[in-house]
Amino acid sequence: MDLILSYNFLKTIHIISFTTWMAGLFYLPRLFVYHSKENKNSKTYSTFIIMEKKLLKYIMNPSFIITFVSGLILVLQTKQYEERWFIIKFLLVVFMSVFHMYCAKVRISFEKMLNEKDEKFFRIINEIPTILFLGIVVIVVFKPFN
Repeated sequence: MDLILSYNFLKTIHIISFTTWMAGLFYLPRLFVYHSKENKNSKTYSTFIIMEKKLLKYIMNPSFIITFVSGLILVLQTKQYEERWFIIKFLLVVFMSVFHMYCAKVRISFEKMLNEKDEKFFRIINEIPTILFLGIVVIVVFKPFN
């Protein structure tokens, strides 16, 4: 019973943290879209810097860490790492993590006023987490390749 409770507890934590992490990954690139249209000397530009920094520091980074730790424990408990579908899911999560780190780098470029990317670029990359999210959910639910 304790194993079931701890598994269900960890799975709940994992789902909540993953959902929170995804919300941040959906929102931050959207902030970049609007930020890239602002004059670098405007008050709004400075406000976007604060919003982006707080989103990463207080929501996205903790959610990212909790998602990874809880996911790692779940995988080790269930030995899902031996299944082919899990390897594909893991690769998509790695891509999502790289995207997270890229967004952190972009945020710093805005803060240093060095961003050279335009609104169109950010509108396009805004779709990356959605595509990865859909892939992860489909793989977890249907567990193909078994």
